[in-house]
Amino acid sequence: MKNGRPIRLALVDNDRCSAEMMALLIGRTIPEAHMLWVTDNPSLALERCLFDPRKPDILICDLMMDGLNGVRLTERIRQRNVQVGVIVVTSYDLVTYGEDIACCGAQALISKRDFAATIREAVKSVFDGGTYPHGWGLHSLEETLHTVDAAQPEADGARLFSDRELAVLRLYAHRVPTVEIARRLGIGVETVYSYVKRAMRKVGVTRRGELLDYCERYHVL
Repeated sequence: MKNGRPIRLALVDNDRCSAEMMALLIGRTIPEAHMLWVTDNPSLALERCLFDPRKPDILICDLMMDGLNGVRLTERIRQRNVQVGVIVVTSYDLVTYGEDIACCGAQALISKRDFAATIREAVKSVFDGGTYPHGWGLHSLEETLHTVDAAQPEADGARLFSDRELAVLRLYAHRVPTVEIARRLGIGVETVYSYVKRAMRKVGVTRRGELLDYCERYHVL
């Protein structure tokens, strides 16, 4: 518990079955925790960690994910100096990736094979301001945030959408027709559609209305 409330967790793994299984195991082994959300979309997980008013205390993320792997996802969270602890899980050899995990700003690294046996201790350690396992060169969340230079959060592409995608979405949000958007931006209609499709893929939606709803909900535009 923290300030009288449960530990808030979130989980991302682009293998949906794996994500649901880990969430089930967490529910059984850490009943005092509250799972805010589970997703198979790492880009959506990033947006939620950055912009959702109810952020998790700890994000549990898979190491190997398409598009945005666990290391890069953690780096982007750290670039924005967001106070979310990160536990990286993997099916691969821990020794091979230990240094990368320590450098990206995560607080814990555990094996999927030992997930049921280690996740409770890892969550407790990170939640209490520590790391897991000990002696791997990992840094606590407080230490990590203290060393982060967040003066230029957008410099390394921490923002999910490109400038062109944002320009198109802002015009759609103001109900500007597609043909007029193309004219104003000096691009073709098909290019406008391609920007929208690319943005939809990033957040895991299939309709433009859903994309605009997402942007409004997370104050993207």
